[in-house]
Amino acid sequence: MALIVGPVARGDNFWDRPYILDDLWTNIESGTHTLLVAPRRVGKTSLMFRLLDQPKEDYIVLYLISESAQSANTFWEMLFEALTEDRFISTVKLKAKKIYDKLKTIRINEAGIKGIKFGESDSIDYARAFKEVLKSFDSDKKLVIMMDEFSQTIENIIKHESVQSAEKLLSVHRSLRQDPDIMGKVTFLYAGSIGLEGVVSSINALHSINDLNAVKVTPLESTEAKLFVEHLSKESAISIEADEIKYILKKIEWYMPFYIQLIVKEIQRLYRKDPTVTKEVINEAINNALENRQYFEHWENRLHVLSKNEKKFAKEILNIISEYKKLASKEILNIANKYKLDEKIMKEVLRSIVYDGYINNEIDAKVYRFNSPILRIWWYKNVAN
Repeated sequence: MALIVGPVARGDNFWDRPYILDDLWTNIESGTHTLLVAPRRVGKTSLMFRLLDQPKEDYIVLYLISESAQSANTFWEMLFEALTEDRFISTVKLKAKKIYDKLKTIRINEAGIKGIKFGESDSIDYARAFKEVLKSFDSDKKLVIMMDEFSQTIENIIKHESVQSAEKLLSVHRSLRQDPDIMGKVTFLYAGSIGLEGVVSSINALHSINDLNAVKVTPLESTEAKLFVEHLSKESAISIEADEIKYILKKIEWYMPFYIQLIVKEIQRLYRKDPTVTKEVINEAINNALENRQYFEHWENRLHVLSKNEKKFAKEILNIISEYKKLASKEILNIANKYKLDEKIMKEVLRSIVYDGYINNEIDAKVYRFNSPILRIWWYKNVAN
């Protein structure tokens, strides 16, 4: 396993999360459509690529990332392009002849507000065309369609096109998932670095996703985290004693693979100068990691999607917690009142920063804390002050 920080982990670089993968496959095999619930930097895309790279024998898997789509039509165009990519075409060619024959005829000659044109045919509605393609899937295998950053796509459409377009796209997806001609043939999996529930709630469209079963990407258990550090150190030819491993995990606290890889990577750099890992070296490695804005700046940038007062509200909450390590929920309403946010908006913003991985109230429902002490320190140094 290479010690990499940031890029998608595939092949031998993937740290197995069998219980999460088992949950995903259980849903897929039962025909249950899934919402992969995961904040950024927790490895959700790596999990999806694991499904893509190592599908079970009776499944064909398609992966689409639509983060850049700012309109419903652009989303559909990206989906059809994914369906006609060589990798997918070569997979279905011998295993689902009708869908392969259907896909061979697709030529996106024109993309506009009415839909796309297939070859010389008249303009056809995207959703109807996609439905026809799925109905053509006649294999003894089942199709799994994974849509990464779908929540960001919906948010983009709300911002750049219209609420109505976003609502229609969500409605079409729900109708596809419940279509009797498609059920049993196709399973959908949605994921995103922002919460789909929060995005659709903002436009009162929660009903459009209430048929999805959520699978949550959780931190590693303490035993797993210890094994992960041991494995990374062995693969990187670093000798870290048991007490120092324990100290690393105590400092990280939130055992997401990203944070563990980040700190071990910095320890590796220091190890080249002096092959001894002490608590002081670990502290220095953490401080060095905190100096790399590229690892953390997205946490601040994410708030730019909020309105002016919503952003001020969120930042003040995070600033306070970064300084005092916790914030009582009763104080949050006072901060919302300060920025003239009603209770509904307050709850939506709070839900967003909880889902996005900033804070949680899991230990005490009435008290919020940062998930990661490392993120808390970075926020305090670089944003709050």
